[in-house]
Amino acid sequence: MAQDPLRKSSGRGRPEIWASGGQRPPFNLRALGSASLHLSREGVAPVLAWAARGLRRGALKIKAGTGRIPAEKLGRAERFVPSHLRVAGWIANLATTLAHGSATADPEVPRGNALVAEIQPYLWEAVAAAPEPAPAPEPAPPPGEVAPVVLAEPVVLQPGDDPLAAIRDEIGAEPDAPRPKAPDQPPAPPGPTAEGTMQVAGYLAGWASVILVLPLGLVWALWLWLKGRDLRQIGTED
Repeated sequence: MAQDPLRKSSGRGRPEIWASGGQRPPFNLRALGSASLHLSREGVAPVLAWAARGLRRGALKIKAGTGRIPAEKLGRAERFVPSHLRVAGWIANLATTLAHGSATADPEVPRGNALVAEIQPYLWEAVAAAPEPAPAPEPAPPPGEVAPVVLAEPVVLQPGDDPLAAIRDEIGAEPDAPRPKAPDQPPAPPGPTAEGTMQVAGYLAGWASVILVLPLGLVWALWLWLKGRDLRQIGTED
């Protein structure tokens, strides 16, 4: 007996795609955790990289003198205020720390290493001090002649003159003259201990940021799964 083609079957003969109720992939709790972590790392790494580049640019501007407070406005507090070169060095070290944090959070290792290589170089190039030119030797006197000896003229004190004042005038140093301030020197480059500290601090900051953003990564992963994304493929694409 021929079966009526218009008669609906009980569902056993329907394709699997319709029998399961849709094209949504199966839910996997372990894949959900892995996808959430991967999405959190992908979200945190660009933010830390953006902050590191911004701090690097700010350090270069401060090094050039942008925002420097004039010494006459500081008054007596000048001795307690760090120089703009030292502040630029501190900000550059903070940028290096955030670069290590971004490299830790970034799933792509080459991209993270490239960021560290971009941010880490020292702000000041080590320039060897040029030796001062030696004074030109005085011409030797002709043979048989003796070079004349020039003696300083004696100071004749008039009655009522202060002998100490005459001595100061002769030396050329005023007693109350302010000493010239030494020019600002850039801070020394970070040593191995400072480099290790920045790496460890960046590592901790990177993972702390990822854990902080992990709930958002979980929501993001669930949303992708509801839209039909296979959670097992997140983080495994080339």
